[in-house]
Amino acid sequence: MALQCIVVDDEPLAVQVITEFIRKMPELSLAGTFNNPLEALTFLQQHPEVKLVFLDIQMPELTGVEFMQLRRSGTDVIIVSAYDEYAIEGFRYDAVDYLLKPVPFGNFVKAVQKVTQRQPAMAAPAAPPADYIFIRTDKRIIRVNLNEILYVEALRNYVAIQTVSQKILTLQNLRSFEEALPPQQFIRVHKSFIIAISKVDSVEKQRIFMGPHLVPVGDTYMRQFYETMKLG
Repeated sequence: MALQCIVVDDEPLAVQVITEFIRKMPELSLAGTFNNPLEALTFLQQHPEVKLVFLDIQMPELTGVEFMQLRRSGTDVIIVSAYDEYAIEGFRYDAVDYLLKPVPFGNFVKAVQKVTQRQPAMAAPAAPPADYIFIRTDKRIIRVNLNEILYVEALRNYVAIQTVSQKILTLQNLRSFEEALPPQQFIRVHKSFIIAISKVDSVEKQRIFMGPHLVPVGDTYMRQFYETMKLG
């Protein structure tokens, strides 16, 4: 079975190069590419089948080193960077290899071989998807448990995550949350809202009541919402 991997780099050309390398290797399967490391981290938490990350170091939102500190255990990292001064720090966080851009295909192959050689020794039953996500605010990165989220709302320049105890604002977009949140627990009900299915208290036509909060149901989402909730 091919080893599932993702590419995390804010340079489109670098993503294209690594993607082409991956497609040349039958032992690898590309699960996704990301230019936003925080979105990649959330994706990784929800997809335990992904075992390898090709990771840049200098990126906005989250550095490669911060990413390695927060990543799910059991996930291998191959750093792909234009700068060699981060090598020591990368290996400190158990990077399998450190590739300098522009990356020769031969070096890429050798790095992947290091991963495939150590994966059998690390093999273990797949862990269930994580029950939390990471959200970046202005000052820090917050871990939020999924069972505490009521709904996610798209605002003009932000996305608001309403939990049972607080509202958190982030610059992430609503689509990234829709892709990261497990569909068994969350559903899009409006162009600006995603709700936690288990937190619905009552429904009145196109209005959802969740404690003191009211969320509208958009016309294009109403049929799917009613079918999911088995409202007839």
